[in-house]
Amino acid sequence: MCILQIYFLKGVIYMNTTTEKKKFVTRDVMVIAAMMVLTFAVYGAVGTLTLPFPFFYLYLAAGIQEFFCATFYLVVANRLNKHGILLIWSTVFGIISALGGYVFLLPYFLLVGVLCELVMLGKDSYRKPLRNAIGWSCYGLGMIIGNAVPIWAAWESYVAKASTEGFSKEVFDMQLGMLSNPWHMIGACAITVVLALLGCLFGQRILKRHFQKAGIVK
Repeated sequence: MCILQIYFLKGVIYMNTTTEKKKFVTRDVMVIAAMMVLTFAVYGAVGTLTLPFPFFYLYLAAGIQEFFCATFYLVVANRLNKHGILLIWSTVFGIISALGGYVFLLPYFLLVGVLCELVMLGKDSYRKPLRNAIGWSCYGLGMIIGNAVPIWAAWESYVAKASTEGFSKEVFDMQLGMLSNPWHMIGACAITVVLALLGCLFGQRILKRHFQKAGIVK
């Protein structure tokens, strides 16, 4: 009888543990989905607001996006602390770009994700502020350098598609000018990296003040 009771108790404990794990996984998925939706909403808003101003769109938009979205990334990174986060982040952006008609950007952002993951190699790297700042900055670099991909891959089809979405000739001319002058491109990359780093510093404070208290991250 005692043996049966022991096995019964073990079964109950196992079932409870399994249920808790399922709940934990479900909540993780919900948090990740929410953070990614917020990220791409910010991307869309910043892109739309800066598009009428070519300089801001080409030189500052990526940095502004990475600044505001760093907090969302840090929530996911600190909650999961698993390799593959930046790869998934970059891949999702590539898929969205491909669905929007820019198919040539999908392999590029897959490559960006792989490179970011190499930067993040190591134990518990996704819970280390410095490592997260480096990883997120590399992702930001991938975003700004992505402006050069259409020229290398499919400039004519890119211009045809982007023109239907409100891109002006001034944007295309400035884009070509930025990429033809190395110093312009270096300046755009520097702005993006600085804003991404500042975003991580700001996001780390938000993480401690709000998300840790709410029990969303450790």
